[in-house]
Amino acid sequence: MNAMVATPDKADDPKQNRILAGLQDVDYSRFLNDLEGVSLQSGQVLYKPGEKLEHVYFPTSGIVSRVFTTQNGSSAGLAMTGNDGFVGIPLLLGGIHSAYEAVVQSKGYAYRLSAEVYTWELEQSENLLQLSLAYVQALMTQIAQSVVCNRHHQADQQLCRWLLLSLDLLGGNQIEMTQEIIANMLGVRRECITAAAGKLQAAGLIHYSRGRIVVVDRPGIEQRACECYHVVKSEYDRLFGQKHIPRSIERFRHNPATLRQRAENRLQEMPVPPPNNTWDSSRMIQELQIHQIELEMNNEELKRAYDETDALRAHYVDIYDFAPAPYLTLNSIGSILEMNLAAAILIKIKRSHKDRHRFQSLLTDLSLPIFQNFLNDILNGKAINSCEVTLKPRSQHPETLIKLEGVPNEEGKECRINMSKI
Repeated sequence: MNAMVATPDKADDPKQNRILAGLQDVDYSRFLNDLEGVSLQSGQVLYKPGEKLEHVYFPTSGIVSRVFTTQNGSSAGLAMTGNDGFVGIPLLLGGIHSAYEAVVQSKGYAYRLSAEVYTWELEQSENLLQLSLAYVQALMTQIAQSVVCNRHHQADQQLCRWLLLSLDLLGGNQIEMTQEIIANMLGVRRECITAAAGKLQAAGLIHYSRGRIVVVDRPGIEQRACECYHVVKSEYDRLFGQKHIPRSIERFRHNPATLRQRAENRLQEMPVPPPNNTWDSSRMIQELQIHQIELEMNNEELKRAYDETDALRAHYVDIYDFAPAPYLTLNSIGSILEMNLAAAILIKIKRSHKDRHRFQSLLTDLSLPIFQNFLNDILNGKAINSCEVTLKPRSQHPETLIKLEGVPNEEGKECRINMSKI
């Protein structure tokens, strides 16, 4: 089920979500172009088990639960997410599918970000990565304590823990929830929740009627709850209270869908031109200015991409040229196409003269058939192969026994070889 797009007058402030509020200004301003406000309805399913994740959700109000269901239909909710975090953990951990059902437990609002944009932003913003990982660690604590609580603590203690966690996420003292849903979240029978709620109501701690729970005495609930609630809350406060000093990579994500909007924003920041009384001409000038800015922004993106490509090329060329291991590339007849400095030193030829040599001319007569079989096996079978051959003696250099390890390129027309002395 897809989330409903929220109308602007009902949408919450994105910074009501702890993750979005913790972003640096430069990251947050970039996020705003892609965040989409959505309303969350009780019982709405955001993800189904095995479903590909298309969006990450940052709730600003309401609660989303992660629910696991067995083959016989039994279910249990292991963790809740509200404005303290986000829904879409698998994308952070390298996955693209959900292993559980993400269902809205209490209605509210959220801002969602496409999976593609979120994974891109993780690589650019260390700030976002730190906040996301901190939330995952806090969530793991919540899940672990839920398992311990369900195994070792009584139903009324479990209910108190669940009530306190829900109130922390919702605010206030009221929860709209039926006993059946609570039982499913805690993985117990409905009768257990009925009995536990009855105890709490008899003690004057809550008032329950028609799917609505009002917590009358929160300190009393905290006293009745097991230690699991305080363990989870302390871990959340500790992780999100840490001061991070993130580094900024200062890269920009090219997004054609928001190019017009970003160009209009930049135009508004430019000096205001002299007033023009003719509406048509002023409108045309404005459109031309926006179009010019769009072209300039595209050119900026292209220049950044070219600069990054050039930097990467120079980086990897440097790694190849000065690698301590000898590398060279041969074509199908054994002509030397490329070689690094270590290879030139080993085979005693200048790199500028590499195209004048076939590798076979460097080998002794006994090694020629060995090398030819080695080269043919690699190019014909497109597989990794190895052999041992001997380089001819040269002035002041005796024969040298070397080991060759080769692998073909994707087309099977060139052989890339690593050499080592024996």
